[in-house]
Amino acid sequence: MTKPVLEVEGLVQRLQDRERPEEFVVRVEQRLTVYPKDFVALLGPSGCGKTTLLTVLGLLRAPNELADLKQFSFWVEEGAELKEVDLKTAWQRRRRALVEGVRRKHIGFALQSGELLPALTVRENIECPLHLNGWSSLARRERASHLIGAFNLRRAVAEAKQAGRKKEGSYDLAEARVNKLSGGEYQRVSLARAIAHKPQLVFVDEPTAALNRELAKGALEQFKQMLEEENRHAATIMITHDEELAEEFATVVIRMEPSKNEAGGRVVEVMRKAECGVAGMKEGD
Repeated sequence: MTKPVLEVEGLVQRLQDRERPEEFVVRVEQRLTVYPKDFVALLGPSGCGKTTLLTVLGLLRAPNELADLKQFSFWVEEGAELKEVDLKTAWQRRRRALVEGVRRKHIGFALQSGELLPALTVRENIECPLHLNGWSSLARRERASHLIGAFNLRRAVAEAKQAGRKKEGSYDLAEARVNKLSGGEYQRVSLARAIAHKPQLVFVDEPTAALNRELAKGALEQFKQMLEEENRHAATIMITHDEELAEEFATVVIRMEPSKNEAGGRVVEVMRKAECGVAGMKEGD
């Protein structure tokens, strides 16, 4: 049987409001399983906890109700083998180095805005996660060059002349500062950096927030094609409110809704498209 990438059940995350005496609670009561090659769309209205859930599943924040947590596991690739990492036990035993190692090596993020470093070039931004994971200088350069080409990070002749370049043809943006990029170019660099170190789980947060839908779709098409070509034990979770984008790209749809009796939200439905070969599931199954 195919091993999942991520599996979680019984997650309850409580956030305290420092300004008001109330809690914000996010719940994943049913089993949530993400398999290799899944492109998951996490849908729900603003304020229902989508981003909070991202921070927990992406290991940016520790789950704070460990007694209620039934399972939180990540299957990592070690050579040709898959190894289950029990994240619930890791958090209970305060094994922060283990958790941080899984996040650094096996998880990638393409967030809404501000995550690229403006003082660095396109190439340097893409190479950042490779530095952190100990890739050699040659391997970093080859990987970044491959992604710059794959994500079509090039400008045409007219733009090249405006930039003071006399040669005909297009040129790549490897040495351009990211604060000089267009919105579409910036997002493609963000997506390229998210998968540079070949992570197994990539989070894409609101890809249409700063771009029109057509630009976002083009960037996601390139992104999805890259993941399919690399053919690894990997999956993507896209946080969005865009139903059309989810319909076009997602193989799995997770829906969240605001909770009725408390501030926060909960996962209410998980639907897997039939062509994925894994049975769909709804709350209560």
